[in-house]
Amino acid sequence: MSIERKSSISAPPIHPLAALATIALDGFFSVFEVLDPFMLLFISGGIGLLGFLATTLVQRYLAKDEWGPALAKGLVMGIFAGVPYPIAGTAIGAPLLIWAGLHQWIKLPSNGNNQIVDSAFNKAPALEDQESKEDE
Repeated sequence: MSIERKSSISAPPIHPLAALATIALDGFFSVFEVLDPFMLLFISGGIGLLGFLATTLVQRYLAKDEWGPALAKGLVMGIFAGVPYPIAGTAIGAPLLIWAGLHQWIKLPSNGNNQIVDSAFNKAPALEDQESKEDE
């Protein structure tokens, strides 16, 4: 028996771990931009490839997408992660991560996640009741 509520917010198209990976890979550009701007051209392709691989594998094995949609989502997120500015991947990944969090948060049951613990707390006497019985 599940007490999980339906969420009024639809599920995000990207798994939260893929969005987080895009944000994390996007942070590498701030380091390379300071060190050597010429190196930025070569690093951009590598980070884009890492973003593509991370998103594709997360979508395929964690989100249980088929290979076609997983590759398409990986390509899009890889392109955003590979843009040589430390804001592009964050601008796309952060809203997707917030969307996923809101979707899960609204879906949470009002009574709690563990029905056994909830029923034990409901049946247990309150602390004030126990103290008054001890005083008698």
